[in-house]
Amino acid sequence: MLRTTTTAAVRAFKPVQVSAIPRRAYSEDAFKKKETAEEAKYFRQKEAEEIKKLREVLAAKEKEIAALKKEKK
Repeated sequence: MLRTTTTAAVRAFKPVQVSAIPRRAYSEDAFKKKETAEEAKYFRQKEAEEIKKLREVLAAKEKEIAALKKEKK
């Protein structure tokens, strides 16, 4: 006679908590905001450098125009 007994180990499992909002969402948002701010700062600096160079070129051209007008008179 075969022994056909089953032993079932029953454990109490905690249900897995699934949340639509990650726990560290606040830190990800903070990093994203900081990254966006750093990018904006970088591009503002680059644009300011470009504007400075263009103003220097404009000033040089205005001097050149003034000199040409003097010669013409």
